[in-house]
Amino acid sequence: MIILGAVAGILIPLASAQEPARKPMRDVVTHDDIVEAARQAKDQAPLPVFKPLEGEDPSVVNRPKDLLSRSDIFSYLGQATLVPKKAVLHFPKELESRGGLKEQSKFIPWIDFYAANRSWIRTVAVSRAQAEGREPMDEDTVKSFAKEKRLVVATYQEGPISVNRYEDPATKTAAVPGKAPAVPTSTAAKP
Repeated sequence: MIILGAVAGILIPLASAQEPARKPMRDVVTHDDIVEAARQAKDQAPLPVFKPLEGEDPSVVNRPKDLLSRSDIFSYLGQATLVPKKAVLHFPKELESRGGLKEQSKFIPWIDFYAANRSWIRTVAVSRAQAEGREPMDEDTVKSFAKEKRLVVATYQEGPISVNRYEDPATKTAAVPGKAPAVPTSTAAKP
């Protein structure tokens, strides 16, 4: 049964015998409550156990060489830029004079160098899996390099990236220690 109240000629429900009782309001969590809960969680969580690595220290063994030895350099009209080794997928003989660092060249970022030299540089976007050598590059794209008169550079998210050669997992053999990984089959002679 609903009891109605009237205010200015409008009926308003006041109470219902069948309505459930409302839940009481709860307190808001304070900063101190959150800090205390975090402290208790920290006390209850066990500390992680780290095992020391056996063998040589990878931070010492894998210390990177200098930047220039890990890069290919291109120079043209007084400007130069760096790209990672194995980022050049095709280097035509006609452009060999633009490889390497020339005297009086000023280094500029890749994006600026590419913008100024798009007429003789072509970029090919690759996926991360292709760059890592886990997926092959599109066969038609690789074949197009043979006819290309421009320098071809692999890019990932608009920046140059090294591309490892794809090896089919079915025919993959164990790597020979001491030998460098092979370059992509589409790579021509580099400067």
